[in-house]
Amino acid sequence: MAGRFSALRHRDFRLYWVGFVIAVSGQQMQWMIEGWLIYQLSGSAVLLGVNGIAQMIPSVALTLFGGALADKFDQRKLLITMQLLFIVVLGTLSVVGLMGELTAWHVIAGGFALSAIGSFEGPARQAMFPHLVRRDAMPSAVGLNAMIHPATRVGSPVVGGLVSEFVFATSESASVAGGVVFAITVVAVAVYAALLWRVHLPPVVRSQGRNVLADMAAALGYIRRERIFVFLIGTAYWNMAFGVALTVLFPIFAKDVLGVGPEGLGYMWGATGIGSVTGVFIASSLTAPNQQRALFTSGAVTMGVFSIGFALSEWYWASLGLLFAYGTGASMVNVAVQTNLQMLVANEFRGRVMGIWSMVHTSVRPLGELQFAGVAALASAPVAAIVGGIAVLTYTLGYLWRSKQASRLQDLRAGSQIREDG
Repeated sequence: MAGRFSALRHRDFRLYWVGFVIAVSGQQMQWMIEGWLIYQLSGSAVLLGVNGIAQMIPSVALTLFGGALADKFDQRKLLITMQLLFIVVLGTLSVVGLMGELTAWHVIAGGFALSAIGSFEGPARQAMFPHLVRRDAMPSAVGLNAMIHPATRVGSPVVGGLVSEFVFATSESASVAGGVVFAITVVAVAVYAALLWRVHLPPVVRSQGRNVLADMAAALGYIRRERIFVFLIGTAYWNMAFGVALTVLFPIFAKDVLGVGPEGLGYMWGATGIGSVTGVFIASSLTAPNQQRALFTSGAVTMGVFSIGFALSEWYWASLGLLFAYGTGASMVNVAVQTNLQMLVANEFRGRVMGIWSMVHTSVRPLGELQFAGVAALASAPVAAIVGGIAVLTYTLGYLWRSKQASRLQDLRAGSQIREDG
C-alpha cells in the first residue's frame, strides 16, 4: 500500500497533486452542470453533441502545438498561465449565470474556450509531473495522477448536484444554479494556481528543435518509429470514443429513463467515480508488463459489457451498480495506457507524446459524444449505449487481446530503464 503513495513523499509532487485534486473537484461540478444546463435550457440531445464538437475542434487543432510548447518552455509557468485563463472564462460564465442570462449557447461557447486553454494545459501538466519524482516512484505518480479524476467524481458531482438542486429550487432558475457552480469552480482553480506557484521544477531536458512546427513533425516521426505508442494511443482512442464518451448520455438517462433530477444525476457520476477509483487501485497493484497487458483486455471487456447492462436497466439503484462496474473497467484501461506511455517515452519527447495522448483523451471524447448524442436523437439513449458497448467489445476481442505490441511491453520497458540509468 505504501508503494502506491510513495510519490507523495516528494514535496513538489505533493503540492502539485493537492492543488490538482482541488481544481478537478471544482471542474467535476462544472462538467456535471454543463450537460444538465444544456439539456435543461434547450431540451435538445443534439446540442449535447454540438457541445462535444465545440470542445473537440480547438483540442484537435491545438493540443500537439501545446505539447511542443511544453517540451520547449517551463511547464510550471505554462500551467499557471492556463489556470488564470480558466478563471477568466469560468468567471464570465458565473457572472452571466448569476444575472439569469445564461443560455445553452453560452455554455457551449464557454466549453469551446475552456477546451482551447486545456489544449495547452494538459500537455504541460502531463510533461511536468513525472519530473517531480524519482523514476522508482513513477508508477505511484502515474497512479495518483490517474486517480484524481475518478476519485473526485465520487463526491464532487454529488455536491454539485445538491447545490444546483437547492439553488434551482429556491431561485427557479437553471441559469442561477449554473452560475453558482461555475463560481465554485473558479475558487478551486485559483487554489491550484497558488499551489503551483510554490512548486520547484528541476532542470529538464528541453526540445532542441529550431521551431515549434519542426518539433511537432519530429514527434509524429518518433511515434511512427516506435509502434508501441501507436498501439497505446490507438487503444485510448477507441475506448474513449465508444466507451468513456457514454457519460454524455447521463442527463438523458437521468431525466427520461430513470426519472431523477440533478441530485440523482450527481449520484450517477459518483457511482462511476467509485468504480474508477477501484480500477485505479487494481491497475496500480498490477504493474508488471504481463499484468498490464491483461489490464487492457479485462478492463475494456468490463467497460463494454456493463455499458450494455446500464443501457438495459430501468431501475435506478441497479443502474448505479452497473455504472460502478463500467467505471472500474474504464479506469483500468486508462491507467494501463498512461503508465506505459510515461515509462516508455523519452524525456525530450514527453510533452508532445503526452500531448497527443491528451488530445485523444479529451478531443476524441467529444467526437464520441456526438455519435452517442446522434444515435440517441435518432433512436434512444439506451440504443446508443448498446452500440457503444458492442463497438468496445468488437475492438477488444477482435484486436486488442491478441496484439503483438502488448507482448513487447516487458522488453521495451527494460530497454527504457537502461537508457534512463545510462
